[in-house]
Amino acid sequence: MLTTTGAFSSFSVDDLDEALRFYRDRLGLTIVATPMGLELTLAGGGSVFIYDKGERHAAAGFTVLNLVVADMDSAVAELAAAGIELLRYPDFPGQGEDGVARSDSPDDGPTIAWISDPAGNVVGIIEERA
Repeated sequence: MLTTTGAFSSFSVDDLDEALRFYRDRLGLTIVATPMGLELTLAGGGSVFIYDKGERHAAAGFTVLNLVVADMDSAVAELAAAGIELLRYPDFPGQGEDGVARSDSPDDGPTIAWISDPAGNVVGIIEERA
């Protein structure tokens, strides 16, 4: 059995400076540059390490990070004010014209929207349940 002392997730980008500006300045998240990359501190604890792969970076084909918000409409307005557009998935059931897939029931999944970071990684924006 493996004995661990902690855990974190990570993903790559093609430009650390651009990622720092996006996550810190446009999203307002707590992120610190380290000699090895960027450490993103998550609300509620935990962290994500973002590392530079330069030209070898390939955006993940899945959501690399989910951010939980209290109110989706407020979050969408804040994103729009920061010049960040929501991603549209034409085949995703329930995604409205505003880019938000709304849910009235936990059985239907969360109310969710997606954005892309400058490296093409997908970030989910999920509304917390009351």
